[in-house]
Amino acid sequence: MPKETSESEEEILVRLAEWQQGDFSLDCGDFLFRDLSAPLDDGEDDGGAVFDSEVVGFAVISQTCEVVREPDRVPNVSVCPLVAVDAKRIKEIERGQAPRYGFLSGSPDGVVVDFTRTMSVSKKLLATWNKRRGCQNERQQLEFARALEIYFGRFAFPQEFVDSVTSLRKAILLKYSKGESELGKAVRSIRELRVVPHASWSDTTSVPIKFIAVLEDVDARELADRDEIQKLLWPKINAIEWHSPFSLHEDGLHLATLADLTAAEYLNSYPLDVNSLSFARRYNA
Repeated sequence: MPKETSESEEEILVRLAEWQQGDFSLDCGDFLFRDLSAPLDDGEDDGGAVFDSEVVGFAVISQTCEVVREPDRVPNVSVCPLVAVDAKRIKEIERGQAPRYGFLSGSPDGVVVDFTRTMSVSKKLLATWNKRRGCQNERQQLEFARALEIYFGRFAFPQEFVDSVTSLRKAILLKYSKGESELGKAVRSIRELRVVPHASWSDTTSVPIKFIAVLEDVDARELADRDEIQKLLWPKINAIEWHSPFSLHEDGLHLATLADLTAAEYLNSYPLDVNSLSFARRYNA
C-alpha cells in the first residue's frame, strides 16, 4: 500500500516542482562554511562555523531531476552563493579568465554565481524561498550546466603540458576581444578547443598532442571558411615550445563542428579550459 503523503508534504512537492537548476533567491540568509574552530569561554570549540552575510543570495546547482524528487528520498539540494563583482571582473568572466564564476540572465546586474563555494540546504527550506528564474530558455539552461561542468569537471593536466600551452593561451586571450583582428574573428568562431594525447598522460617518454578546434555552426561563425581559420590558428599552435615529454603530433590541428565528430572522438579528447573558448557566456534575455 502506498505511503500516505501529508498535506504539508504535498505542498512542498508542488513548490519544489517550480524549481530548476539555475533558479535563485535573493536575501534568503547567510552562507555557512567551516573554518578553524576557536575556543569558547567554556573551553569548548565552536566547530569552525562561519557565517558570510555579504552574499546576495543563492543559486541552485543541483540537477532539476534531483530538485523535484521527494524530500524523503533526496532531502537536500546544493546551492552556490550569488556575489556582487565589479565591471573589471565581469569582463574577466566573459573572457574566460575567471571560470570560478558563472552568469545567470535573471540575476541583478553585476551579480554572478560563485562556484567555489557550495552549501547544502534542505528542500523544506528551499520551498520557503522566493524563487526567481535564472535561465530564461533551454539554451541558457544548457550553457549554465556547461559552465558547471567546466568548473567541476576540469581535468588536471600535467604541469609540463600546462607550461607548454601558456603561449597559446596568451595568444588567444590577447586577440579574443579585439573585434577587427582576423585571429580574434577566428578564435571567436571556435566553440571550444580540445586536446588528444597520443599516449598516456603519465607517459614519461613521449606524449604527442593533437588539438581539435570545435567550430561553431556556420551561421554563428565570424569566419565561415575553415581553411582561413586553420591558417590563422596554426602558427600559434606550431609556435608552442613544448616541455618534455610533450610534443606536437604530426596531425597537430583538426577543425570540426560537433556534428562532424564521433562520440568516441569527443569523449576521448579533453577540453582545454585555460583559454577564452570555454567562457561563461553573458546571456541576452
